[in-house]
Amino acid sequence: MDQFPVSRPAVGRLELAYLYGGVVQYCAGETLGPRMLGDYELVLIIEGQVSYRLDHREHRAPPGSILLARPGFHEAYRWDPVVPTRHAYFHFDIVRPAYDWPLPASWPFLRTRPAPVLGAMFRHVIQLIYCHPTWPAVPPGPAECRVVETLISLFLEEQVAENTESEYGRPEPVHRTLRWMRQTLDDDPQRPVGLDDLVRVACVTDKHLCRLFRKTVGWPPMRTYNLMRLQLSLALLTRTNLTIKQIASRCGYDNQFYFTRCFTKVFARSPNRVRQDLSRGVPPPPSPLPVDMTPRVRW
Repeated sequence: MDQFPVSRPAVGRLELAYLYGGVVQYCAGETLGPRMLGDYELVLIIEGQVSYRLDHREHRAPPGSILLARPGFHEAYRWDPVVPTRHAYFHFDIVRPAYDWPLPASWPFLRTRPAPVLGAMFRHVIQLIYCHPTWPAVPPGPAECRVVETLISLFLEEQVAENTESEYGRPEPVHRTLRWMRQTLDDDPQRPVGLDDLVRVACVTDKHLCRLFRKTVGWPPMRTYNLMRLQLSLALLTRTNLTIKQIASRCGYDNQFYFTRCFTKVFARSPNRVRQDLSRGVPPPPSPLPVDMTPRVRW
């Protein structure tokens, strides 16, 4: 059951034979299965702790989890023994897969901490099902198939680390330090910042903090802070009318010419050149850090 029914075209979007689903609530301790699945199913756990058994192996699925089961799965559910369990689900069968999907045999089947957009898209699919009473007798159209394709593609590609210590899977000392860096640039960008400040905030040794930053961010702490300042300057260049001198000051540089040298070294274009390029429709250079590390833009 791990082969798609048709060969993959060079380009192509998902085509579904049918689509149906809804929302179900179970009393505490109820079960479903064992059963052999004959088509594809996506399940979003809304309330209650779920034990999902696949091929004689148990997996915990807390609220917010999403499961993607495929034909041939021998599965069973045991719902929360204490409180009611509620989940949304939809079944579908594939006539033609999206051209860039891997074969189903390599698909993950459980995301316990999916990105919030997946839950929102799941609810949208359920709403589409409610709005199409002729389904599953009539196959969904291209627009609806595109929504399901996007949802499944995001599920397949998501690589968010399942780390409960902090958001984005970063260790808590890194999370605390990044938050302090952003707040400092928001409140007092001219404040001198050294490694001792960051170590004090992180509550770990300087060597351990540097190891954590290199492993999870890619740069040592002080380099990260300086890149954060320059990333903020890039946002201010593209989204404000501030002068280069004002932007330099807002990002903690008291010397405009030194700021320009640092900016050009990182982005391979001067601040003035970036603004000139924007006026001609040329996009800015890529940011050196993830976008969530950019301090708030205020002026």
